[in-house]
Parts: sequence; structure tokens; C-alpha cells
Amino acid sequence: MRKYVLLGGTVVLAATALFSSLTAEASTPVTFTLTAGALSINAPTASVSLGTQVALATSSTISGSLGAVTVTDQRGGVTTWTASVISTAFTPTAGPADPASNVSYVPGVITSSATVTATGTSASDLTGVSPVVAGSSGGISSASWNPVIAIVVPADYAPGVYAASITHSVA
Repeated sequence: MRKYVLLGGTVVLAATALFSSLTAEASTPVTFTLTAGALSINAPTASVSLGTQVALATSSTISGSLGAVTVTDQRGGVTTWTASVISTAFTPTAGPADPASNVSYVPGVITSSATVTATGTSASDLTGVSPVVAGSSGGISSASWNPVIAIVVPADYAPGVYAASITHSVA
């Protein structure tokens, strides 16, 4: 029969030292990438009627709501944007057109997500691109408004349907 004799604490300390000197480490760098989403604007694409009125011997104004316009900013982080608008002339089937200089735009109340501050500015001449809503955001956000479009109708204009295109953009 064999007998084993333990040499006490010396053996345990030697074994611990041996295992400690065999320990190794390896570090792996790890990253991830966030990409910016899109900045977009949506406005009604179907024809909108601003109403009907009788042709007059004096200048008048006809107005109505365009429908909801929404800017969505999915770029993330701190961002700013400006929504702008432009109009073509209101052209009838016969007779002179009502120029875009007679078209005005009032953004009205702006509803926005918690991370965006948006302010509106009225535009009284839509011949050129006019900034109408500016926003600043601290993250993914959106803002919506329902603008009122008003058109000055000059005196003695011919009866008929007058049509134009109002185009929104955001940058």
C-alpha cells in the first residue's frame, strides 16, 4: 500500500504560483456605427380646392387650408432644418393668370414632437422660394402644420377654374 504525504502549505502555494503565471489575456476592440436617417417633407398631393367666389369689379381675396404638411427628421443628434414653399401662377383655362406674387402662406399652429422646436413665418409673395418654418432638434423628431393659402384676385378677372402648384421643400 502506498502512502502519500502532503507537505502542507508549501505545495498549495507552489501550485497557485504556477497557475498564476500561466494566465493570459486578449482584448478585442468592438465598435458599432450609427448612420443618419433622412430629412423629409410630406404635403398633400391631391388637388385642394380653396373654395368658390363670384367674380367682382373690385379686388378680393380667396383663402383656405392646404392640408397637413409634416417634416420628419430622422438624422439623429442635434440638427436644424428649414421648410420652404414656392408657387406657380394660378392659371385659368382662358384669360390672364393670377401671379404667384399674389399668393400668401400662413403656417398656423405647429405641432411638434418633444425633441424639436419649430417656428413659423408667414410669406406674402410665393414667386421665389420662401422659408416658412424653421426647426431645431435634439434627436429624431417631427413637426406638422396646416397652412392657410390666400390669393388676391384682381378686379374683373374672368370666371373659371384657376390652378397652380404649391411646392414644399426642406433642407
